[in-house]
Amino acid sequence: MKKIFLILFCGAVSAVNAQMGNENVSYSNGIFYTRANRPTNKENVIDGNPYINGDKFNKVVIHGYNKNIQDLRYNAYEDEMEFKMGEDLYYVNKTNDIKIQFPALNKIYESLTYTYDGKTKAGYLVVLADNPKFSLYKRERVELLKGEKSPNAFTKDANDYYAKDKDLYLVARDKTFYKFPKNINDAAGIFSVDKKELENFVKSNKINFGKEPDMIKLMEFVNK
Repeated sequence: MKKIFLILFCGAVSAVNAQMGNENVSYSNGIFYTRANRPTNKENVIDGNPYINGDKFNKVVIHGYNKNIQDLRYNAYEDEMEFKMGEDLYYVNKTNDIKIQFPALNKIYESLTYTYDGKTKAGYLVVLADNPKFSLYKRERVELLKGEKSPNAFTKDANDYYAKDKDLYLVARDKTFYKFPKNINDAAGIFSVDKKELENFVKSNKINFGKEPDMIKLMEFVNK
């Protein structure tokens, strides 16, 4: 059995207390893990929250690792997996290709280093279709928007607030990532399939290129 990354095993609470100079960095068993950032100004109130799946910590399953794993939640603004020890939040190290399954949410997140739109990023993507030929991922994001100033002295300024950004769907082939095609012409080029056959499939199944269930259906078709 592999050692679980970070402190995701029994008896870890006492290990977290060993600090290494920086109060935001902890050290245990040769592994560093980072304390999550928290606002230091109590007056800086932010409405909403950065959690796509709600702020509850959920049980997770990671294939090949110890079953005694800390409950986690995904912070879509920071693009981090969080766990809590006492009153402190910590971020899980982004170990490449690790898949974190949330059974209660019916979702799997994969930690990946990937290149898209000319930029290399390290983060979590939701696995929608996993296949050696073509895989489909969803990037979830929450952005922090500035609140509006009050136009007069009688009303309060609006607080900054978290807002869900539009999901980005990515197709992966041989570690290369493409934005999910927006029409049949794009799909024929990305998936290297016969255009006529693709047209027949899209028409007979009433595929909408903007709907997630239809995206998954299309991936099943091109992966046959």
